[in-house]
Amino acid sequence: MATPIFTHLEGSVAIPRHEHVAVLYRDQSAAYRLVPFVAEGLGKGDLCQVIAAGAFQYETLKQLGAQVKDLDRHLEVGTLRLHQGPDDLRELRRLCKQLFADAEGAHSHGVRWLEDTGWLKTGKLPMPDFFEFHATMNYRVKHYPSVALCQFALDRIETQDLFAAIAVHRHLLIGDTLVRDNPFYMPPEKYLPLPPQERENDLAQLFREVGFDVDKLLAAIVGYGKL
Repeated sequence: MATPIFTHLEGSVAIPRHEHVAVLYRDQSAAYRLVPFVAEGLGKGDLCQVIAAGAFQYETLKQLGAQVKDLDRHLEVGTLRLHQGPDDLRELRRLCKQLFADAEGAHSHGVRWLEDTGWLKTGKLPMPDFFEFHATMNYRVKHYPSVALCQFALDRIETQDLFAAIAVHRHLLIGDTLVRDNPFYMPPEKYLPLPPQERENDLAQLFREVGFDVDKLLAAIVGYGKL
């Protein structure tokens, strides 16, 4: 039986329950394209977590204010939660665990996680720890009706970190194309035991084959996904 659809991003991209998706964007105008994902969740009774730097939070709240009634109430009761990003892996894990525990305790309709990873530039969390957390988040989203979306700005991410982002997310949204079953995804039981330099060998090889061009790399992944 097919997994029920949890949401349609921008009204068209169908995302089933229990999915963890990396959203790769280049144009700054696309940075807030997923605010309606949070607005929809608040309307349905979902528990919504936004992790992002302060400036991103400010603009998100501004846009939510035009889309959601009683936004202050959602902030007060905790159905909308904002965080600028933990400084260590233990705190990030605790935050995520608490979110899902609270949703289960309150019998929430679902859980929505929206993260803009620009917060990592100003925080203290090491990038390897961040990606190890997201590798294991693939387990977390299976335990409750939920969708986790993690945004990465292509003009602000190092190539090695882009490889890691692709490796730990089973699904990718590249532009308007959803790549289900990302061919370079590595499940946690495979990703975590490997030395860091071996985790992205296949992606590094493809990157060389396309002339070290990020756009060509992503186009190739989209092509693989369509196959």
